[in-house]
Amino acid sequence: MFDREGLRVREQELQGQIDSMLTTLDRQTQDLHAAQHQVAQLRVSGTSADGLVQVVVNSVGGVVEVHLAPDAFRRSTPESLGRAMTDAARRAGEAAHAESMRIMGSIVSATETVPDLPDLVPGAPSLRDFLPPLEPDVRVLPADPDPDDRDDGQWNRPLLRDGWQ
Repeated sequence: MFDREGLRVREQELQGQIDSMLTTLDRQTQDLHAAQHQVAQLRVSGTSADGLVQVVVNSVGGVVEVHLAPDAFRRSTPESLGRAMTDAARRAGEAAHAESMRIMGSIVSATETVPDLPDLVPGAPSLRDFLPPLEPDVRVLPADPDPDDRDDGQWNRPLLRDGWQ
């Protein structure tokens, strides 16, 4: 009735595939942790078009440092210096986002090419469900808020969950 030897061979093949997948998942998890550490340490700078301001941000665009040219106050007005700060921060934020995506993108793309448990065993849980999402949950504030509304507390709350700053 049953081909016991055939079943045993098939079981060994499946076990080998599962072991290989688990080894790959372990390596990818280690790679993911390394990439997350690299992103957490990331610092990127952006310079305003007029060269008066340089802003350094972390991986999610949080301002870490602001540097002004020595003659910034002589060469500029407060309004244009504010615009230069905004420009430099925007440039730095865009560069930080691009670099974070570059670092994490290779990890995510690698996980998409590896077979998953449901590919081998219908109904099995996906190993991909155990990987964290690529981007944190970001809450967006109004793009051009009224300066008089800044005291309502929304400007003092963290923008990202789980302490990502």
